[in-house]
Amino acid sequence: MIVLVGLASAIVYGVSDFFGGLGSRRVSPLLVSLVSFAAAAAPIAVLTFAVGSVWSAEAVWLGLAAGLAGAVAIWAFYAALAIGPMSVISPTTAAVAALIPAVGGILQGERFRPLGYVALAALVVAAVLLGVTREQQGGRVGARAVVLAVASGVGFGGYNVLMEWTPPESEYAPLLVDLVGGALLFAVVLAVFRVVRRDSWWGGREAPPVEARRPGLLFALAAGLLMAVANALLLWGLHQGQLAIMGVLASLYPLGTVLLALTVLRERLMPVQIVGVVLALAASAALAWG
Repeated sequence: MIVLVGLASAIVYGVSDFFGGLGSRRVSPLLVSLVSFAAAAAPIAVLTFAVGSVWSAEAVWLGLAAGLAGAVAIWAFYAALAIGPMSVISPTTAAVAALIPAVGGILQGERFRPLGYVALAALVVAAVLLGVTREQQGGRVGARAVVLAVASGVGFGGYNVLMEWTPPESEYAPLLVDLVGGALLFAVVLAVFRVVRRDSWWGGREAPPVEARRPGLLFALAAGLLMAVANALLLWGLHQGQLAIMGVLASLYPLGTVLLALTVLRERLMPVQIVGVVLALAASAALAWG
């Protein structure tokens, strides 16, 4: 059951990230993050009160900490997707994100068979392979995209650890705090940028045409609703199973993102990146079972 929940969460995350990446290519990644967090908070609020979640100080502060980590992670991820190919950025982030809860689980006493430890090393190698630059529209994916992808992976991994620490009886209360806190953070950052840089809410000096804004916002809305489903599945699994296993299962989301990027956007991978994609997914699966 845990494995099915983790895989379902990963698939939904992958589709959500795909829509978020499309939105980030049309409007500011910060705005996409704000809209997606706000959209995700609505259904989670209903779910939180429907299941009778128990509120506590621990649930709130862990939710806030997770919200900060998740907000930074999702912004960095969308920003990376805006300047780099989804089929490379997404698995790179996943490889790094898988290591954080895996190491955290080991430090908490979780143990793996030898295959599991081999998979950990393979994930590091995969992250390096996936970070290799490639040609894209006459240019190369530079260090900025790689740094953003790695930072996003660290944030996502830390998010899983913090959510696993929340009291099981709190149910979805920490997740609601996380999403509301993240949305408020993005709103504040956008407001500061508007005042300091005299930017518009769209992340530029002038708002783009209406026909250009609408698709980006719709993509952000879809990403948020899907993120709510994925987050709910992930949190349920973290409260039921081991941190390392759920963290790695959640990191399998590039399977959905890569397939969509390859088939819909017709992105092409270098041979070394294909090896990295395969190695990242295979190592994640091996770690979950090992």
